[in-house]
Amino acid sequence: MSDQYACFDHDASPLVPLGWDQQVAARLAGVAAGLLPGRVVRVERSACLVALPDGEYPARSAAAVAVGDWIGARRCEHDAVVEAVAPRWSQLTRRDPEGLTQILAANIDLVLVAAPADRLSAARVEREIAVAWDSGAQPVVLLTKLDLGESRLAEQLRTRLVGVDVIATSTVTGTGVDRVAALLRPGRTAVLLGPSGAGKSSLVNLMLGTERLAVGDVRGGDRRGRHTTSARQLLAVPTGGVLIDTPGLRSLSLAGGEGLASTFADIEELAAGCRFADCRHGQEPGCAVTAAVEAGQLDARRLANYHKLQRELDFQARRDDPIARSEAERKWKIRAKAARQLNRSRKNRR
Repeated sequence: MSDQYACFDHDASPLVPLGWDQQVAARLAGVAAGLLPGRVVRVERSACLVALPDGEYPARSAAAVAVGDWIGARRCEHDAVVEAVAPRWSQLTRRDPEGLTQILAANIDLVLVAAPADRLSAARVEREIAVAWDSGAQPVVLLTKLDLGESRLAEQLRTRLVGVDVIATSTVTGTGVDRVAALLRPGRTAVLLGPSGAGKSSLVNLMLGTERLAVGDVRGGDRRGRHTTSARQLLAVPTGGVLIDTPGLRSLSLAGGEGLASTFADIEELAAGCRFADCRHGQEPGCAVTAAVEAGQLDARRLANYHKLQRELDFQARRDDPIARSEAERKWKIRAKAARQLNRSRKNRR
């Protein structure tokens, strides 16, 4: 038995196609010595399926687990019991409608944002990139269904986005599929994120070389997809690497603020030149960001989406922290007063 498996009673090498390596072994050894090592490969509502060295089993767990978690388990007659969860190095999260944080996938290295060319929403892509950066993983945008969209879409998306690779793909023509496959190397876990009907299941099937996942049609009127994936599931790619497929999400609220700064790094850089340190890039005098919009150096739609996401984070902060809520209200009163004074001074100069 290899040294990296020595802390477990059973050989963990069958888990290598699912991403098992020395890093995983070290993380799990501290909490699961004496247990069977495994990985959560499917989560649907409160039920989960785990892959253990001798196969896959439905599992019970006292702690909340997410697809992609590395776990220590004990086998029962017909199922397994998860008794330990290894510390995560990354996790993809969102806020649910009740304001609680939901973990969509754990221990991921890449977030592949599927953006359908036949109904591209750059604003949604920016939101998904922010969620991806917050996870601790690297985002990559996949412009899917290229055969149904305009040829210029990929370049337009690259121009708007900053610091993120955009790969144009089509499962019909095969465009870009080799570049996606190159991202999935052994030991690397990627999660697919995007709306229903974005072609995620078709892409997964192509990577797997088999029709493993159901593929649904889209509605003719608005090109929106019907849900064909109801669970979050982890699949080993034959050529190496792991893919996690997720259901299309109609609601994707940010769970943290760091991803916003990374997504809009160009705006953050411009903001360093604003006259006021707490400039909101609206009507404040001396704002370098609005000046860039007026000069045609920054897309006004990108700034508008930045404002929208920032307001969403501010709302969440106020809801979570009464002190933050009071401070935000105080700042808005100060800014409103300053704006009224500025408008009066402009009128007086006329």
